[in-house]
Amino acid sequence: MVGGGAAGVSAAYRLRRAGLDPVVFESGDSLGGRARTVWRDGFGFDIGAGALPSTNKHLHKLIASIGAADELVNRGAVVGVLKDGSVSRIARRKPLSFLSFDALSARSKLSLWRLGFDLARMYSAINYEDLSTAARFDDQTVREYADRYYPTEVRENLIAALTRGLLLVEPEQTSVVDLFAAVKSLLVADHLWTHPDGVGFFIERAARGLSVNLSSTVDTVTEDSDGVELVWSKGDVVHRDRFDAAVLAVSAGDALTMHKSLDAERARYLNDLDYSQSIVVGLGVGTAPPETASMVLVPRALNPNIPAIGLGHNLAPGRVPPGGGILTVFYMREWSRQHWHDDDATLVDLTVQAVNELQKGWADDVRASHVTRWSPAVVASRPGTFVGLRDFAARSRYDRRIQLAGDYHAQTSVNASVAAGEGAAARVTALLRTIS
Repeated sequence: MVGGGAAGVSAAYRLRRAGLDPVVFESGDSLGGRARTVWRDGFGFDIGAGALPSTNKHLHKLIASIGAADELVNRGAVVGVLKDGSVSRIARRKPLSFLSFDALSARSKLSLWRLGFDLARMYSAINYEDLSTAARFDDQTVREYADRYYPTEVRENLIAALTRGLLLVEPEQTSVVDLFAAVKSLLVADHLWTHPDGVGFFIERAARGLSVNLSSTVDTVTEDSDGVELVWSKGDVVHRDRFDAAVLAVSAGDALTMHKSLDAERARYLNDLDYSQSIVVGLGVGTAPPETASMVLVPRALNPNIPAIGLGHNLAPGRVPPGGGILTVFYMREWSRQHWHDDDATLVDLTVQAVNELQKGWADDVRASHVTRWSPAVVASRPGTFVGLRDFAARSRYDRRIQLAGDYHAQTSVNASVAAGEGAAARVTALLRTIS
């Protein structure tokens, strides 16, 4: 198992449950990937996903399997949009809250009948485990779609804000399929899940008893008729080990580097994928802002570099000291590239200044902080990405000893990663039973 994030650990867990003996290789110094919580001075910072929609069926099944379903905490989700110095909110479990959503005028709200109509059209095709099912709708960017049907206020204060805040890419750069996958997730989930120990608690539980090699870099994985050879290193020591099969639960670029014999058609698809890049800064503040939203979207006219500010204490109050709050600030790709090598203290100072310019006083009393640099962050789909995914999926035969379980089979999420890992584990199990 190459990769110790949600996909890799869930695959290893399922293989062990099937009676096999998986080994996990992780290049970092801990498991979890983007589903991890880091603690600093009493503040629990979720470095990727902050909460998980109740529509995450594969993830919920895994959590139930490890016996932890009754530990989940359900939270209502309130999404806000910043406008004119105040936050307009939509409560996901209270549809009528849209009537008081004053980031849009009444006339602009009327234009959203089209959004509902198109969501209904695409609804059954949006599959959070394999978005190749939506390939027939993958024919334009979010910007092209929005320009065709909506006034400027809707385009900037809702559609562009959602695209940037949830996908970390500009609407000019991403496929309309990703927009509707995000809208469906927002509208359908009746609540969010979280856990007192952090979002990544299930990875720690699922990994118990697994053989894990941390700080281990896999160089190549080669398949032959008898199995696979793994060349990996830890420090200056290079190892060569043989296994019956392998699951590459890594990003597209890493899969291409490791899997030299990948067929040309699938390699071309992976090579063409684009990823966003993001610096994420978490601020632990002594006094929580008087804001009920769990995420506040920032229109690009207000700040082109910051698409969203998460308020983690509104989802998980047990992860802050009494009265405290957590502000999680996501940065867009271009700003992140420009500041990638800034030291953490500089990034925190820039973030405090930016937050207070958007909402005065929110970041006045910083008690703790954490900086994460995600490269790659999430798959940034373009028109044609999901058409390519359909062909990629069709070529992913079941009789291969090297299976791919990367974050590119659907819209990047913890649930999609778990689904990819479990699918790869099922194919490996079936193959090994056939040839044993």
